[in-house]
Amino acid sequence: MIADERLIWEGHPSHLKDLGYHALCLLLAPLVVPVALSLRRILDTQFRRYGITSERLRVTTGFLSKHVYELELYRVLETSLHQPFLLRLFRLANLEVMLEDADRPPIVIRAVPDAALLRERLRDCVETMRDRKHIHEAA
Repeated sequence: MIADERLIWEGHPSHLKDLGYHALCLLLAPLVVPVALSLRRILDTQFRRYGITSERLRVTTGFLSKHVYELELYRVLETSLHQPFLLRLFRLANLEVMLEDADRPPIVIRAVPDAALLRERLRDCVETMRDRKHIHEAA
């Protein structure tokens, strides 16, 4: 992290996002494969980390090997919030971050608490970075 850069939020998805998946694996538990698939999903969720700083969004994945994807915030076009029923019961939501580059898929920060507040904080940082870099959308 650069000296001016400050951490806004850091976390990982809630395991509640996979509740239905794990329930299905439990029903099929006499078979070995569903248990292995469930364990893999647990590890994938546990070792997925999101970090938002005042300048970047970072997604780190991997258990044995790590993959780090970073996105400069001035490249964020818009955000949207999705609350499927199960996540809504637990006050969790998915935050979708759309990029200026239409060829790249959106980044989805899955099953996080206080996603509306996180979205506003992210929006403020995006605006600050766009102002700092003199980047403004064409009308």
